[in-house]
Amino acid sequence: MYTGSVVESKKKESIAIIDLGYNSVKISAYDIYKNGHYKKNFQRQEYVQIGLDLSKNNGLISKQNIERTASALLSFRKGLKEQDVDYVIPIATSAVRDAINQKEVIYDLKDQSGLYFNVLTGPEEGFFSYLGAQSYMHIPNGLFFDLGGGSMEVMHIQDYKIVKTVCAELGVLRLSEKFIEFDQYKNSDKFISRLDYGKLEKTISKNMPLRTQFKLDKSHELKLVAIGGTARSIYKFISKVFVLNLPFSHHHVFLEKRMIDLTNSIFSALSLHEMSNLRFVDPQRSKTITAGSFVLKILMEKLNFDTMFICPTGIREGVLEHYLYFRMDKKYRKRKKFIEINCEPIIVINNNANKKYPKHSSSSSSTATASANSNSYAFPRRLESFKVNKLLAE
Repeated sequence: MYTGSVVESKKKESIAIIDLGYNSVKISAYDIYKNGHYKKNFQRQEYVQIGLDLSKNNGLISKQNIERTASALLSFRKGLKEQDVDYVIPIATSAVRDAINQKEVIYDLKDQSGLYFNVLTGPEEGFFSYLGAQSYMHIPNGLFFDLGGGSMEVMHIQDYKIVKTVCAELGVLRLSEKFIEFDQYKNSDKFISRLDYGKLEKTISKNMPLRTQFKLDKSHELKLVAIGGTARSIYKFISKVFVLNLPFSHHHVFLEKRMIDLTNSIFSALSLHEMSNLRFVDPQRSKTITAGSFVLKILMEKLNFDTMFICPTGIREGVLEHYLYFRMDKKYRKRKKFIEINCEPIIVINNNANKKYPKHSSSSSSTATASANSNSYAFPRRLESFKVNKLLAE
């Protein structure tokens, strides 16, 4: 149950989810009530960019990036104490997942901050993002996609079940870094930076999942659902700049493709410096939002959608929903059909190879913090949580 429609009973516990992505690290803390509802207590975000220059460094996360991230995590730890949080579940996604020095990164962060991260595979990242989105959207059939800093996961949903996941290296920070160009002013030592839009668009188009990769049932009314901060930032820009009465469908908000196209044209006409001064765009997102607008535009073209729903929830709510599902009674579980039917093997496409994952085990997995590159683990697995009091005592 999303925070907007909470029915409170007696408080049971408080849980925080820390999400270490390619571009930023976020923490969300939730008060959990005995009836299974929850309410977001606080949220923070730091653009630590742990994945910065990952490709340039041949797949290595630098010491500077680790130290910058650890500093933010130490600040988050203070928040856990101040907000009287009981448990914390730390997760790491594409940057740490892809890093050659993954183990070193995990243990360095543990030594400096006390937090030990569950490293999610691409399919797991899509799985938890879908659970979080579906807890709010309640859409039985469609394509849900999570656009992050380092990767994008597209999930085909049929009768609330994930039937296929496609993972692509189309994260907005990863793309932005790859295609930034520096042009020198005439008769000057100054440089102007901008994206190479031609190469960017060509790369996105080449690596974008195709509609034919999904066995879409034409008898179902399919919806396209966007998850992640980039899509929400583009929606915010459109709603502020154009002062439109944006269309609603019940409690859902969506954008039309023509709005995405127009926004993409505006962004691609500006340099990165001009983007950083653009009103209604968070300065921290100015480097990546243009690449994001290209991804949304091309994705809608390739998958043949004219509208796209914007979801306010995502991976952190999904991790929480999955955690609560195994902590609550049978009556509660019956209300969570979208979780129950997804505890089965899922077919995944990653690097053009089909993989089947074994059935979920209800017992706590000893591989919860194993390397995300391993092919042998329960999917979806139970993530490891930590008591905050014990963490702070270390």
